[in-house]
Amino acid sequence: MNFLHLKYFLLVAEELNITRAAERLYISQQSLSNHISNMEKELDVKLFTRSPKLSLTYAGDLLVETATQILDLHSQYLAKVGDINRHYMGLLRLGISHTCGLALLPDILPKFQAEFPMVEFSLFEGNSTHLEDELAHGRVDLIICFQPIMMEGVEVVPLTEEELILVVPKIFTDQLFGDRAEEVRAQFASGADIDVFQHQPFILIKRGNRTRNTVDQYFSRHFFKPKLILETENTITTLAMAEAGIGITICPELFLKTIHVTANQASTEKLDLFPLTDPSTISKLVVGYRRDRYLSHFGERFIQLTQQALLPPNTLPRRGSGEQVR
Repeated sequence: MNFLHLKYFLLVAEELNITRAAERLYISQQSLSNHISNMEKELDVKLFTRSPKLSLTYAGDLLVETATQILDLHSQYLAKVGDINRHYMGLLRLGISHTCGLALLPDILPKFQAEFPMVEFSLFEGNSTHLEDELAHGRVDLIICFQPIMMEGVEVVPLTEEELILVVPKIFTDQLFGDRAEEVRAQFASGADIDVFQHQPFILIKRGNRTRNTVDQYFSRHFFKPKLILETENTITTLAMAEAGIGITICPELFLKTIHVTANQASTEKLDLFPLTDPSTISKLVVGYRRDRYLSHFGERFIQLTQQALLPPNTLPRRGSGEQVR
């Protein structure tokens, strides 16, 4: 049994479907089945039950945990050796939400890949709870998320602080204020009055998301009950709905990059962007990694590139920004 067998086994355990796992591995279904059968013969245990559908046995469950640890230790060892020899080869596994990835990675990944062309980049997308679970089990090396990170033993590197932005279809502002719309836009550019939107439709990210938790707390403090017409898992959907004039949404300033809106614009052709000035709505974006795991040089460099990408325009990197993040 070797590392390749363990990787094949973990993928089958994840998919619980030989056909899908074989397609992801670009090998034949028969070849993958043979790999699993040979492992079971070598270990003298059944790792999967085959009917009525594929599922892990108790021994298979144990091997999932063990194989994950073995491959993680192997990955850390290769990273250490690569750092010693300055041969930067290996794998960097990042956990990030879909929207945050869309806002950040197009700026960061080309620079990272130019510096480390031999390093493979792997991406896991999920909400904060899913990201922490992946980090806890050693399936990702870094996570990028908003604080707080709930799990213990995590080194946290600050990236930026983000205001929450009230994203209002421009037609709503025009209808609400008529001839005073431009005056109100100028006034709300430094902070929105949420109360004036009491009877307007809202589209928000579903509960359980950390941004939604912050928004709900903000509503509660202001005794504001939104007219909620839609909840979704995807921030990009809420922004698209706002652009279409369907409802108001609220999101971190960073996420406006996903609709090609720069943060210093007062409004776009279709949207008004009004900051929420309550200090409790300031969100801190961070990178987290486990203190008990080795962080490679290219992992440290990825964090530095992310920090640089989030610097305000025309801001020079701080002295020492090329140093290790430890």
